[in-house]
Amino acid sequence: MRRRGVLHIGVTGLAAMLVQACSEGSTSTPGAGSDPSGRGSASSTGEPAGSTFDPSGYVPAPVPIAELKKLYNYDKSSTLNAQLTDRRSGDGVILEDITYSDTRGNDEIPAYVVSADIPGDTLRMPAIVLATGPDGNRDKLLDEATAIARMKALVMIASVPVKPTGDPSADAKMMAAAVLAQRRAFDLLIRRTDCDGSRVGYVGHHSGAALGAVLLGLETRITGAVLASGTSRFSRWMVKQKVPQDWHAYLDSLSRFDAAPYVAAGGKRSVLLQFGKTDAVVPEAERAS
Repeated sequence: MRRRGVLHIGVTGLAAMLVQACSEGSTSTPGAGSDPSGRGSASSTGEPAGSTFDPSGYVPAPVPIAELKKLYNYDKSSTLNAQLTDRRSGDGVILEDITYSDTRGNDEIPAYVVSADIPGDTLRMPAIVLATGPDGNRDKLLDEATAIARMKALVMIASVPVKPTGDPSADAKMMAAAVLAQRRAFDLLIRRTDCDGSRVGYVGHHSGAALGAVLLGLETRITGAVLASGTSRFSRWMVKQKVPQDWHAYLDSLSRFDAAPYVAAGGKRSVLLQFGKTDAVVPEAERAS
């Protein structure tokens, strides 16, 4: 894949490319993430848990992809419990404010669904899930979603915050639930009569990109994806937010959500990786790997 240092286009431009790629049914197979085989170095660096904090050199033992996939099992036939709280139209789009269930106790996940307002048309549109950054603020992407919807697409933004606590058990549960929430977003869109389920895309930024990398290994329904400012080892970003006393054990747990094994198992689909040369979150070594 041709890698680009800086792309001077926003999420709207990237998603427009994605709409076109979904429509054309592209089957290119770009690489993404570091160490695609998922086989990292040994799980122990020989350092005690209380050693100097430097997560950059610590690589936990790999976990087989078959085991990783079990983290996200759910009953796809289960009800979404979708509730419409508001519906309004204007500027060529219809905006639906909804809540839905992830099947694991989060029964009121807020989301927007934006679609083209074409009176009398029965067009089945390509679907795109837009994923937020760590704050889970869906309003930040509403302008982009509206612009994409005007291109005759169906767009969903779920509020899925990713806020590390430093507790490996709680944060692992949070990450699994976040991935599942995005899988359920696909369920919701594809069940709609105005959705063309053969053209389904994903656009994620920062933590949304990290979730997207995982989804590539789980969701055969995704035909194209844009991952912007995403790191192949999201666990290293997480551990820096709330540094736990035993940060090795934390990385052992949270590395199960790092990109490499999922991307390696993802199969053929169009994937665009976007990075910035001045990005302070994603190190140069990870952008170039």
